[in-house]
Amino acid sequence: MDRQPIICVGGAHGGCGKTTVAENLLRLLGGSWCAIKYSRTALYTSVSRNPAAADDKDTSRLRRAGAADVLWIQAPDSALEESIDMAVGMLAHCKGIVIEGNAPIEFLSPDIVIFVFGKDSGRLKPSAQRVLDKADIVIYQDDVPAPDTTTLAQTAEGKSGIIRLSVKERACFRRLGEIVMDKVGMRDTGARSAAPGEEAAAEAASSPEGELIRLAKDKRISCRTARKIAEEAGVSYREVGRLADELGIKITGCELGCF
Repeated sequence: MDRQPIICVGGAHGGCGKTTVAENLLRLLGGSWCAIKYSRTALYTSVSRNPAAADDKDTSRLRRAGAADVLWIQAPDSALEESIDMAVGMLAHCKGIVIEGNAPIEFLSPDIVIFVFGKDSGRLKPSAQRVLDKADIVIYQDDVPAPDTTTLAQTAEGKSGIIRLSVKERACFRRLGEIVMDKVGMRDTGARSAAPGEEAAAEAASSPEGELIRLAKDKRISCRTARKIAEEAGVSYREVGRLADELGIKITGCELGCF
């Protein structure tokens, strides 16, 4: 490759879980990878490096996930192509780049395109269709739909070799990391393969999402358990509450108002 690998994470609509996927990917790829977050604006254009933001903002989440450098592009569609070229150039020192947002995919030739569906896999905004058509990997918040299901979630079915994963799978993000590393040539083929128990343990330890999924029963988890997940992962209670909402997990018995 003449440049470092670029992985783009797009999605069906706002709040579908794109940042969660990008976070987990950065944790698995290691600290030499960088990240770009794109936000559409009406008029002005800016490219900010490691912008100061609240803990629950996407740029802060990407930085906490291990990104060596984070750029925030704010631009209208008309200025995005120039802005994205500038941002990629600013991250020439990185081993690879994870870019979150649909619009950059239109102007780049990414090595991998990951598409994320929300909890309602039938919800797909019109502009997201073009991104879905380019997807190499599709991630669902719920079970992967059966091939004969006639829903909008099946619009990428015709693409040869597409990989479909579900966040409900215990080792979803671990599998995603392995697939991505294979595609960009990062896997050490001489390394020992992890046994199933080791893989599950690594997945659970890698993110609070994995612990929420592992410990929830019937899509419910106690406040005490949720607090413990936050404390062990070193993230705020609010962050774990937000992740639980994304995963459709209800936190119960919360008398302290933490969530």
